[in-house]
Amino acid sequence: MSHCDNNWNVNLVRFLPLALRIYIVTWNVSTKFPENISLNKLLGLENRPDQDTALPDFFVIGLQEVNAQPQNTLYNLFKDDLWTQKFKEVLKERDFVVIKTEQMQGLLLSVFARRKHLLHLRQVETEYTRTGLGGIWGNKGAVSIRLNVYGSSICLVNAHLAAHDHMLEERINDYERIVQEQKFHVKAKETIFDHDYVFWFGDLNFRLTGEATTSADEIRAMVARDELKQLIEKDQLLLVRREGRAFSQLQERLPQFPPTFKFEHGSNDYDMKRRPAWTDRILYAVNENNYRNVRLTVEQTSYKSHPSYSISDHKPVTSEFTLKCTLEASRDENGNLYATTTASRKLKTIRRKKRRPAALHSTKQADAPREARVNRKSQYNVEHFRNQHNNRLSYKLAMRNNTDVHSFDDLVTDLIDYGQVYEDTTERTITFKPIELWLVGEPNTIEYVIPNGFEEGNADWIGIYRENFTSLSEYLAYEYTETYKDKQHQLNEQQLQHLQNTRTVQLTFSENVSLPLDSRYQLLYFQSTGTRGVTGLVGISDSFAVEKRCPSPSFDEID
Repeated sequence: MSHCDNNWNVNLVRFLPLALRIYIVTWNVSTKFPENISLNKLLGLENRPDQDTALPDFFVIGLQEVNAQPQNTLYNLFKDDLWTQKFKEVLKERDFVVIKTEQMQGLLLSVFARRKHLLHLRQVETEYTRTGLGGIWGNKGAVSIRLNVYGSSICLVNAHLAAHDHMLEERINDYERIVQEQKFHVKAKETIFDHDYVFWFGDLNFRLTGEATTSADEIRAMVARDELKQLIEKDQLLLVRREGRAFSQLQERLPQFPPTFKFEHGSNDYDMKRRPAWTDRILYAVNENNYRNVRLTVEQTSYKSHPSYSISDHKPVTSEFTLKCTLEASRDENGNLYATTTASRKLKTIRRKKRRPAALHSTKQADAPREARVNRKSQYNVEHFRNQHNNRLSYKLAMRNNTDVHSFDDLVTDLIDYGQVYEDTTERTITFKPIELWLVGEPNTIEYVIPNGFEEGNADWIGIYRENFTSLSEYLAYEYTETYKDKQHQLNEQQLQHLQNTRTVQLTFSENVSLPLDSRYQLLYFQSTGTRGVTGLVGISDSFAVEKRCPSPSFDEID
C-alpha cells in the first residue's frame, strides 16, 4: 500500500504518545527564609547537573506562609522573592526557565519549564481568590496559573485553607468560593474544571476526625507503630471527598507517608500542641475524554514527604505526574482497521464533546460556554510533512517517548496511511530576521515575519533579553508592536485580507535602550491581551551582539 493511499483512512488511529512529566512541590514554609539549605533533594536532583537522570519537563512550586512583611513585599516588586531566587539558582543550571510566578501575600506559585518547551506554552494566565476574613484578606485562599502545553490545557492551583480541627465547614466553604470565583479569559476554559488537566495542592489544612476521642499522643503512637492505613481513614479530606462535599472532582493517591503537620521547628518531633494531620496534599484531575478520538491520561508516579527539611512546622510534599495524549485506531469486529469514505474525512477534526464528563463538572454550569472546536489540519503529503515538521520539538519528544517508532519514515508511514497527521494551527510562531549588529545609543530597527492566520493580541510586545535568560520576567527593554485590532473598522476589505497573509513587519527600538556590551541578547515576541491578561511566548530570535559606535572626531581634533 502506498504511503499516500487516500482510499485507506480511519476516524481514529494509533497515534504516537506525547508524554510530559510534571514535578509538583507544596510546602508551608512558616515565614522562614531559604537560608543554609539545599533544595536539590526536595526537587529530586543530584548535587551536580551532570549526575541528574530523567529530568521532568516542568517544576511547579507551591509555597504557603512565605514571609510577606511590608518590606519584603516592596522588595518583591523589583526582584523575585528569596524563595523563587533559591529555586531558580538550582534549576537554571538544568536549563529551566521561570514561566510565571503569582503571589498573594504568603501564597506563592511558580512554574519552571525546560527551555526547549518555551514556544509550545501558550495562553498563560493567573488568578487569585482571597478567603481570609470573609474574603477581604489574602492570608488564606488560592493562587492559580493556567496555560496550554502542546495544545492541552492545564490549571495549577496552590491553596491555603482555613486552619484548626473544628473549621471543617470553613474549609469546604473556602474550596467552593475558589471554584466559583476563579475565572479565566480563555475561551472554553473559563473555570478551573474546564481544563484538560487540573492539579490542586497546598496546605489544605484538613485534620483527623475524632478530636474528642483521639488525642495527639494517640496519633503519634499510631504513627510510630506504622498504622497509617487505620489513621488515614479518619482524614477529613478523604471523608468529604467520599461524601461529595468538596474536592470530589479530584483524585488523590492516599498518602503512605506520616502526617506532615505539626513539627517542632528544627526537628522531626511532633509538636503536641496540635494533633498531627496530613494537611499538605497534592490532588489531580483529568478530563480523559475531553476530545473526540483522543484520550488524555495522567499517571502519578510518586507521592512523598521530605522529613529531612525541618525549618518549618510542616514537611514539604512532592508528587510527580506523567501526562499523555494518544489517538487509538478504530477496528471492526474482527480487529481489523476499517476504511472510511472521502466524505468522512471532514470528521477528522478533533472536537470537544458536547457533553463533558460528569466527574469534572463544576457545581454551577448554567453559564457554561458553547463547545469549542480545536482545529487540526490534515496533511497528506509525505514530503510536505517531512519538510514542515522534521524539526518540530513535538516530533522529537514523540520519537523519544515512543519505542515502537524506529525511524522518521515509519512515523510518516503510519500517520499518512491513515490520514491522521495534524498541524496545530494554534501554535503559529513569529520568525525574527537575523540581527547583524545592535548599536547602543542609536535607534535600532528589527524585522519579523508574521505567519498566515496569526492573531495578534491587543497588547503584543517584543522584549530584549540576555541570551540564556532564566525567567520570562527578566526583560531589559521592550516595545509594543503595532496592532490593527483597534483599527479594523477603519480598514477596507483588501487591507483586512492583507493582515491575514504572511507579512514582514518592522519595529524600531529607541536610542534610549541601553544594553551592556559584555553580553549577547535575544528578542522575544509575546502575544498578549494586556496587564494581567492572557500571554504566550510565540517567537524567539537568534542571539546577537551589541556595539557602541566610535564617536566622530570633532572639528577641533582635526589637524
